[in-house]
Amino acid sequence: MRVELIYRPGCNSYSSVRNTLEMVIAEERLPIPVELVEAGNQASPRIRINGNEESGITHTLEGLTDLLSKKWKEITECPLAI
Repeated sequence: MRVELIYRPGCNSYSSVRNTLEMVIAEERLPIPVELVEAGNQASPRIRINGNEESGITHTLEGLTDLLSKKWKEITECPLAI
């Protein structure tokens, strides 16, 4: 799973999102690095998972935990073959 934190240089608000994101990953014991991607003049911070920007998410501990847990389950759980 690829997790990117899109940020704008000079904007310090992304650091709290990064800290929360890394804390959730550590607590959930997910083997996922957080990649920083420069946004240029676009709004930031934003989170992109596997190439898809996650819109409407909160950058709270609970919101990120739910989001990452859901995405991790989607890629690691396989349906039973009948």
